[in-house]
Amino acid sequence: MKILSLHVYGYGKIVDKVIDTNMKFIQIYGENEAGKSTTMSFIHSILFGFPKRTDAEPRREPRMHNMYGGKLVVKFDDEKYPVEIERVKGKVQGDLKVYFKDGTVKGEQWLTKRLNHIDKKTYRSIFSFDVLGLQDIHTNMTEDRLQEYLLRAGALGSHEYDEMLTAIDKELATIYKKNGSVPTLNQEVDAIKEIAGRVKNIEANEARYTSLMNDRLSIEESLAHKRDSVNQLTLIHKQKMKEMMYHPEIIEWKNLEGKMTEAPVIFPEKGIERYIALKNKIAQTAQDIGLRNEKVKSIEADLAKIKIPKDDDIKALEGVLKKQPEFLQKSKELEQLKAESTALKKEIQSIRNDIGWKEDHLDVDDSNIVRDQVQSLLSQLDEVNLEEQYLMREIESVQAELKTIEQEIEMLTEEQVSDDRLNLKKELVDKEFELQEKERMYKVIRTEYDKETRERNKSRRILSYAIIAISAVLLLGGIFYMINDVMLLGIILTVLGVIGGAFYFVANRPTEDTVKVDYDSDVEELRTSIEEMKQANDLNFSLSDARDTKAWLKSQKQKKVNVTVKLDEMKRSLGEKEASKDRFNDDLHKIKEDLKINTNIENKFTVDAINSIRLIKEKYARIDEINTSIDEINAYKDEFKSSALPLLEAFGTDYNETNVFYEVDNLVTTMKEDRTKHVHLKDQLDLLVNEVDVLNEQNASSRIEIRDLFEVVDADDEEEFYYHARQYDEYSINKNRFEELTDKLNQEKFTHDVRTYLSSLIMSDLKSEEEEVSEQIDSFETQIQNEVAQLADINAEIKAMENDGALSELNHLYAIRKNDIQRLSEDYMSLMYIKVLIESHIKAVKDERLPVVVEEARNIFEYLTRGRYNNVSYDEKGGLRIRHSNGQIFQPSELSQSTKEMLYISLRFSLIKALKGYYNLPIIIDDAFVHFDKDRKKVIVEYLRSQVQDQALYFTCNLDSQIPSSQTIKLKEKV
Repeated sequence: MKILSLHVYGYGKIVDKVIDTNMKFIQIYGENEAGKSTTMSFIHSILFGFPKRTDAEPRREPRMHNMYGGKLVVKFDDEKYPVEIERVKGKVQGDLKVYFKDGTVKGEQWLTKRLNHIDKKTYRSIFSFDVLGLQDIHTNMTEDRLQEYLLRAGALGSHEYDEMLTAIDKELATIYKKNGSVPTLNQEVDAIKEIAGRVKNIEANEARYTSLMNDRLSIEESLAHKRDSVNQLTLIHKQKMKEMMYHPEIIEWKNLEGKMTEAPVIFPEKGIERYIALKNKIAQTAQDIGLRNEKVKSIEADLAKIKIPKDDDIKALEGVLKKQPEFLQKSKELEQLKAESTALKKEIQSIRNDIGWKEDHLDVDDSNIVRDQVQSLLSQLDEVNLEEQYLMREIESVQAELKTIEQEIEMLTEEQVSDDRLNLKKELVDKEFELQEKERMYKVIRTEYDKETRERNKSRRILSYAIIAISAVLLLGGIFYMINDVMLLGIILTVLGVIGGAFYFVANRPTEDTVKVDYDSDVEELRTSIEEMKQANDLNFSLSDARDTKAWLKSQKQKKVNVTVKLDEMKRSLGEKEASKDRFNDDLHKIKEDLKINTNIENKFTVDAINSIRLIKEKYARIDEINTSIDEINAYKDEFKSSALPLLEAFGTDYNETNVFYEVDNLVTTMKEDRTKHVHLKDQLDLLVNEVDVLNEQNASSRIEIRDLFEVVDADDEEEFYYHARQYDEYSINKNRFEELTDKLNQEKFTHDVRTYLSSLIMSDLKSEEEEVSEQIDSFETQIQNEVAQLADINAEIKAMENDGALSELNHLYAIRKNDIQRLSEDYMSLMYIKVLIESHIKAVKDERLPVVVEEARNIFEYLTRGRYNNVSYDEKGGLRIRHSNGQIFQPSELSQSTKEMLYISLRFSLIKALKGYYNLPIIIDDAFVHFDKDRKKVIVEYLRSQVQDQALYFTCNLDSQIPSSQTIKLKEKV
């Protein structure tokens, strides 16, 4: 993937900014606060979403702008055309749209899949470099930790697994250590051992306690058995109570069961309701027939009164009405035309007044040639005015600049240092530099001299000790021989011992250190010379500042000459512009006189005056057209009157232009209403006749249906029909009650056999059974009370024997500690399981990826170090090993700081190459090479430009002049 350009709508303090990044390698330079970090964060946010409000990273929402977000134009390797990735404010991480050239729009899911589901944190840990990541290499790292750090960078691209394992080890250490005493689990095990010992001591002498515990167990089992029996008897007692409660209903159910065996009563469904409805329907139908017959007579009388109009008369009147829209439109046009004519005449008079015409001059030349000539003169006049104003502003600006230069020359002249003082200052600087160099050199010489003196003194002390020892031996020998009367040998040895002692004192005589004295005097003499020069001359100024002041004074004097020449040239140009301005004004005055317009009109309104003359001519032409149209409309209205007048007179109506259509409309409406009323009454009459026939048929049908109802129960009259209905209602009530009782008793678990058996018993039998069960329950409860009293006595004795609750308390504490140990053990095993999973995953990734990464890192590291290191190898036992060109093998911790950083960068670049099949993303570098020297920085920039296949964006605040300007973007303005 390659980022072709960035368009920031609003992000941080950057607003509406476009950056072209269509290069493989690009240096983005900017000073502090120029927007480098904001631009990097913008790229991350567009690709992976805006930071959440709970994240440590700032969201960078613009404070002075409504738009938040922007877009990237990117080119994927397998896409023919670039796509636009736009993310703007919306949900927490923003609303994302991906625009394709064919107009297709896709969303977040497509981009996530296209980036192979990589997230922001992983992208930064693999494809992004900064100086903080390199500094971590030197932060309190042992050899093992440095090895792991570099291997993680090469195999995983992230140090999160290290952090997770460290956190797990720390948590495990707080839970348990094999021989520890502080961890929680160790303390719990010690505590439970102590409790178990105390319990064992208390229980050792308690045989009676064991016997009581057995008795308590036996009584508790007996109580449980008896309470079981009471529960069963209680259930039986409840059943007996329920049988007594439902016994009356069971008896009723049994009686109804006998009635249900008889033959059922047959009666029509809803027979009474149907009979009453039919009877009422017959009476209502007879009443409706009478009312409709009366209505028929009324309608026939109304029809006789209506006169039906002729169709030809209606059509003739409607023909007149059809002309109403056109007639009204013509009348309206006539009024508008008259009003327009009057308005045009007023407008013409107003325009004449505006341009200064007291009468019409329609023969003046208002052609385009004249108008273009005026516009050209006005344009030239405006141009001259602008140039004149510009020159006047420039002259004022140049005069102010000249005054400023003169003041600065005066000030610089006063501040200038003489040449003699400059030469003395230069001599003083040279001596001070000589003094610093001599002090540094003498310090080195003194160190070497002191070292040599110490070695020489050491040799002298050894020699002195040897001389003393030999002299002492000779003296002792001489004295020994003289005591033994060997005088000659004794004297010789004594003399030799004395000579040796004298030689020792001569050799250890102190000597003067002339070298040190000479060096010190030389330095002191130079220092005294410097101080004398400072006191004798006023040299308290900066040599570079004095030189800069002299050069600046010379520059300002030359600048004053240039500005003076420029001012004279501007004044000459201003005079020429004023002459041109007068000439253009004279030409415009002549054109106004030819047009007969007021010469006092401003020049800029001359073109408007020409347009006004043209407008007067156009309005006179329009007045002629209006007069023609008025004549045509008057002819149309005369023709309409001649055709409509005879028709209106036939119906006895006078012709009046204002209400003629109203009168005609009333005649047509009246005729149509009479015709419609006649048709409506005729339809009503036919409908009423039909309804009477239908009602008669319904009456006959109702009588047949009543006869059919009587035949179902074989009834001859209404009274007998009602008797059969009462018999049917009684049967239905008994049936419903029987079904209700059956459902109720079934819900209470009374089977048919049980109901039959209970119906054969009387209430006294059921009551005697219930009393027998109650007596058994009372007997058991008495026995339970006695055994509960015995159990209470035993418990009291046990409690007294438990050493005031000590044993119970210890047992309780033992159980609590045991549960705590179980819980801590489960936590410990869970953490161990997670640790094993992480280590297994790391080992699998390292086994698969690390050989490839290390092999590629060897080539990269050799390139970056210019062949000084020609091999990087790895094995499980020795870890990473680096071989120098001279054959020496080094551990990573033995390398220099910058070389370790080079190794780290090599592993990162190697990992990016290894992941090429999964991720093809741009590399972002945030001033990661700030600590490198010039040569190493040059090598790594050269590698990025020539060897790295992916796009690299190099953000820096130190401009690298070796990178071409075509590959450099400068963020000049601070944001």
